[in-house]
Amino acid sequence: MESDVITLILEQAFGIFALICTVVSMQLKKKRPLMIMQTSSEAFIVAQYLVKGAITGSLMAVVSFVRDVIFTKYETQRAPIWILLVLYAVMIGLTVLSWAGTISILPFVGSIIYAFALWYGEVKWIRLGNALGNTPYIIYTLLTGNYALFVMTVIEVASAAIGFLRIDVMKKTPRR
Repeated sequence: MESDVITLILEQAFGIFALICTVVSMQLKKKRPLMIMQTSSEAFIVAQYLVKGAITGSLMAVVSFVRDVIFTKYETQRAPIWILLVLYAVMIGLTVLSWAGTISILPFVGSIIYAFALWYGEVKWIRLGNALGNTPYIIYTLLTGNYALFVMTVIEVASAAIGFLRIDVMKKTPRR
């Protein structure tokens, strides 16, 4: 009983830390700090899934963590396309291995969209890719009844959208 409570507390703590890192990252203007916060978020997500005993979720989160580490190294240039293709192949493999019906397409599509945005590398497209890539996860969390993660994902999408609008769309143009 006591270990169940500790497990629940750890799961929630790791989830909250992941959410904080993601929300903060979407409000940053420079790629490197944004990517460092995203990578930290993924590390907390891996920990959350491991504590929960969700091996498939933790494997996908490890792929996301590795993806973020790789793309962080490419601060001023785009990573080679082969890296993106390898990540896509791994995502396809993990999706096939953990197939639970057509619902499995949702997180796959979301991951593909966000990986492309990270590979492309421009901060505004990373924010937009986060918002668009997490939209299938909103549907997935609702369909799977994971309401806590649903709320967190909605907050993440809102933060990414707000950051995109605030920093990228409504930025002040210099007066001439």
